[in-house]
Amino acid sequence: MLLTVAAALSLATTAFAATPATVYATDGNGNQFDGLYTESSWMAVEVPLADLGGRVPSDLSIAVSGLPEGTYVTLDSVSTQGSYALLHVSVTRDSTASNVNSLAQIAVNSGSATLTTVQLPVYGAAYSE
Repeated sequence: MLLTVAAALSLATTAFAATPATVYATDGNGNQFDGLYTESSWMAVEVPLADLGGRVPSDLSIAVSGLPEGTYVTLDSVSTQGSYALLHVSVTRDSTASNVNSLAQIAVNSGSATLTTVQLPVYGAAYSE
């Protein structure tokens, strides 16, 4: 019975660790947003420094999935604010002909190692070009 409980706890811990953390977007001035907005270059993703090993690696990069084709989140710079790393990003798309309402999976990497994965909604309204 003890082995069964230990195995169940191990599986639960593994499943929990694999779940991406939900974080907030910010403008860097203390305002938080529930997602990133297309056609923006003023937003940042707040990631706890503890998730990055307590510091910002010099070779930090991101890999983004889960967005419609032609929608991009790119890392512009990184700064720190208290116990958070602020990943300053630009959110662009090839076309504004359709809405964007997707959950981005953002892998935060140092070299070839993924330090953490976070998820954040990305929103964009459709308008004629």
